Order: sequence, then C-alpha cells, then structure tokens
Amino acid sequence: MKCNLLVLGAGESGVSAALLAQEKGYRPFVSDSGTIRPEMKAVLTKAAVPYEEGGHQLPYLKDTEEVIKSPGIPDSAEVVRRCEALGLPILSEIEFAARYTTPKQLISITGSNGKTTTTTLIDLALRAAGVQSVACGNIGDSLAREVMEGGADVYTMELSSFQLDHMYRTHSHIALLLNITPDHLDRYDHQLINYARAKWRVFQNQGAGDYAIINADDPHIAELQQEAPLQAEFVKTFSTRNPKASAYFDGQLIHFKGGVTYDYTQFLLKGQHNAENIMAVGLALQAYGVDIDRQEVRKCLSTFGGVRHRTQLVGTWHGVTFINDSKGTNLDATAHALGAMPDAKTVLLLGGTDKGNDYSLIFDLVKAKAKALIFLTLDTDKLHRSFDCLALPTTVAHSMAEAFEQITALDLSEGDVVLLSPACASFDLFKNYEDRGDQFIDAFEALS
Repeated sequence: MKCNLLVLGAGESGVSAALLAQEKGYRPFVSDSGTIRPEMKAVLTKAAVPYEEGGHQLPYLKDTEEVIKSPGIPDSAEVVRRCEALGLPILSEIEFAARYTTPKQLISITGSNGKTTTTTLIDLALRAAGVQSVACGNIGDSLAREVMEGGADVYTMELSSFQLDHMYRTHSHIALLLNITPDHLDRYDHQLINYARAKWRVFQNQGAGDYAIINADDPHIAELQQEAPLQAEFVKTFSTRNPKASAYFDGQLIHFKGGVTYDYTQFLLKGQHNAENIMAVGLALQAYGVDIDRQEVRKCLSTFGGVRHRTQLVGTWHGVTFINDSKGTNLDATAHALGAMPDAKTVLLLGGTDKGNDYSLIFDLVKAKAKALIFLTLDTDKLHRSFDCLALPTTVAHSMAEAFEQITALDLSEGDVVLLSPACASFDLFKNYEDRGDQFIDAFEALS
C-alpha cells in the first residue's frame, strides 16, 4: 500500500496525527530520526501504520501529498528541506487536526510565559461553568488525540511558537497573546521579531465575531499590531498601567469592564505576572459567554495554587524552602521567579540548553537575590563568563543528584531558598522540563 501522508516525528503528537489521518482516510507513514519509544511502536503496529526509525529513508516520498512535522524538528533539518524542495505542504499537527473542528471550538493561548497557567485556568473555569472543555496542545494530550476521542465543546489549546510556525488555515474563535520576551531565538535566526511574528500567527484568519485578547503593556505586541493589525471584531486588552483597558490590575483589585471586580489579595496565585494571567483568563471566559461573577468561577480562579514545575513549592528542609520552577526555560520566567525570592538568600540552579540568552538581563537580579549558584548543565562557558564576576560561591553539576550533593554541602540557614529556575531548555541532561522538575522533587524527597 502506498502512503500519501508523511508524519515526521513519532512522539505523542506525531503518532496521534497519524492515527487521526488514518481515521480520516489518509494512508500515513511515520518517520523518526531517533529511536521510537516502545509504547509508540505498539500503538502504530496495532493500527497497522507503517513507520521507520533511526533515519529518514522515506520510501513513499514520491507518493506523499502532505507532510505533518512535529514541533521539535527545526525547519533547518535536512529532511524538512528535502520535502520543501519537492514543493510538499508542511503542516503542524495542530493545523491538521484543526481541520476536523470548527472555529467556535478553538480557544488558543500563546505567549513567552504564563501559557500553561492561563490555559489550565481557562479549562478549569469553563468546566466549572458546565462547558465540556479539554486542555490540549502543548499541555495534556495533542489536539489530534482529543479530536479522535470527541465529546468536547471546546479545545483550550496552549500553543508554542513551534506549533504556530506551520499553521495556515487554523481559525480560533478566541485567541490570546500574553506577552513576548526573548525565547527560542536559536530557532529564529536570533531575531526577536521572527519569534514574535510566529506568536502573532495565533490570530490568523480571525474576523467577524472573533476575539483577540492581548497584553496592552507589551511593546513587542504593540509593534506587531502596527505591522499587521488584528482582524478580530473584538480586541480585548489587559493592563497594569491603563485603567481604560478591558481588564485592569491596580496592585490589589482586578477590574473588568462591566463592573466585575476580583480582590487579588485573596487569590492563592501571587505576583503581577499571575494577575496578568487572571485578567487574560477572565477576558477569555467572558468572550466565551461565561459569567465571571459566578461563584463557581470565582472559587475556581481564587483557589488555584499553580501548575506543576512553575514556581511550585516542593517543601522545606531544615528551614530551607525548595521551589521547582523547571518550566522557567527563558530569562523572563527566571526573572519573575527570582524577583519573588528574598534578597541574598537564594541558591539558584541555572543552565541547560542555551537558547541565545543574554544573561545581562538578569545580572542585577542574580546579584541582589542569590547567595550561591549551581550551573546544572554540560556547557558552562557562557554562564561562567556572565556570572563569575559576582564572586558568588559557584559549582557545576552534571546531574540532579550531584546538584543536591552540592546543595547539602552549602552553609544554609533558616529562611534560605533553593530555586530551580534554569532559564534554559532541559535537553542536555534531561528528557524535558518535566523530567528535570520531577528529578528535583525526587531529590528533595530523598533528603528526608
């Protein structure tokens, strides 16, 4: 049997896309340059979907009509260029799966930071209001898998820039852009504007009846709005500076146009960045038609304690607090986390796969907050160049176990904090940021 759809990458999104394609009448072939996980092989074998691993031989390329590319594969990869040279359309899994939804079913959330918190809260609050929502995309299961399972009123999607890169016709009724700070610049020719334009794609194809929700205080978003004005009928803004925005945080209260007010001091989430997330959530819920003054919604938002691996309080050991911010994979996220720490009392675990970071952006924060640094990475040259001048106690660890050996050897006092907020991707030492965070939690639990 000749295959007419090529899927590059056999992770969860790639395998789910292949299964959905098969369900819709395509003949998919899955190709992965690495070793496919046994559980994914079992799924493909059971479904009789042919696959290859350890390289891209692509035996059915001449019969291929479309290519679905997993987000982890860069456009610069040889296999991608080979497909492009043949003029083959290259899609993301989201773009393919969205064909089998309607715009009214799609709420799409992107941004450099806060995506997971915002997506999770929108999903939880919708369900609290009786809407059958599923959180998917960059968290939870893939959109393709959720579309196959069916039954959802709305797909609440966290979208990364990599997922947005190959989306063309996807049309979200409600789309949110939370903020733009330097991230993944290694994939965007080290140009922030290229990364920002990828984020802006979340609003593509919007028009009458649609909602675009943006951070009114973000200068990069303002620049994009000038370059490519939003086409959504309703543009809603949130701000910590402008009381005339659709949602405004005055440092204590969150004010929504229409009269609803939240006392943010009573929320479990803390920090201005989380107040911005709450404003975005409230605006998205209103756009969907949910009364955000409902008791169930208020309770859902105010009692939410945060997501795993995002400034997650792990516990205390001899009066020292351990915080897991493994999802802090860029400088802005680490700045938010470090900014909430006490002065000169933080042991900062920093490093990983660098994404073009300019560490000078957090130099003053590190100087003010840190009492020691642990570089948790294989490549430490750039970190040493950036921070050695601070003359802080600094060590290098090549595993989480080694990092914890170094932590326990430090002269720690009650009230100190150990913060894992790497400002980098995790792939040099760990499977992903979840694995890094889980190992941090496991190592903490082993202390006691």
